[in-house]
Amino acid sequence: MTELMTESLPIEQSLPIEHSLKELVKEMPTMTSEKIAKISRNMVEIDRANNTVGRRNTQTTNQLMTLTMMTDAPYRRLRQCLAQIEDRRKAIEQHYWDWREEDVEVKELEKNNDELSRIKLERFKYERSRAMIYIEGAIKELAVFQEAYEEIRKNNNIPEDWDEEDAERDEIRHHVRQVFRQGHRDMVLHGTITQGNAEYFEQYGIHLQTARRVIGQYIASTEDMIEKGQMPTVNHLYEFLDNAVALFGEEYKNVLKHMGLDNLIRNELLYKSSNDLS
Repeated sequence: MTELMTESLPIEQSLPIEHSLKELVKEMPTMTSEKIAKISRNMVEIDRANNTVGRRNTQTTNQLMTLTMMTDAPYRRLRQCLAQIEDRRKAIEQHYWDWREEDVEVKELEKNNDELSRIKLERFKYERSRAMIYIEGAIKELAVFQEAYEEIRKNNNIPEDWDEEDAERDEIRHHVRQVFRQGHRDMVLHGTITQGNAEYFEQYGIHLQTARRVIGQYIASTEDMIEKGQMPTVNHLYEFLDNAVALFGEEYKNVLKHMGLDNLIRNELLYKSSNDLS
């Protein structure tokens, strides 16, 4: 990517607004050459500041929102990091191939050396300078998710060569935590567990009324703490979810038995590190 950029047309930071609009201003009832000149001068700071917004989201949003939207299970977060990295990589690769194709067009235009070709060359140069902000932004986001991936993996004692089987075995823990989280939200916000989450509980073998009682007791104890001047933090909720896994983490087996299934995980159909021949 770097080699391609250095061989390309020179990069200009900003659109020369004053130059590009000089002829159009004559047809405008309000804008004058002086006003356009002022806008052009102000674009210098705008172009500098635009270097801070070439990314889709801030690092804070990516790490505290994107990575928590689906789950708090570590393997799911790793997979979310991988999906985000792949998304940025595809965008960067698309720019790379577009750039390669444009280089061929540029060489042809340079041979022609007519007025239209010179305009097209100038346009290529300008569009590349504008695109550079967003290419760099995508690279920055990719780097953030790479570092987040490594930190999540290390802090959850996940081996470097984790595989699909490891992720599958963590799924029950994820779903039990998630259904109790959603059930808790339902009861705090609406006073009852909603239809969708009622079905979610049963899918993992948890009796709805049992779940409602457990969540109700947790809410009551938390309210009692608040009444006494104590303010539970999110860690208090995390502890409740951990306890829910300890209590109900094996209940899915009753569902499997009821369905007539012997196994939940089909090992022969999973990617495993031992199968990696690279």
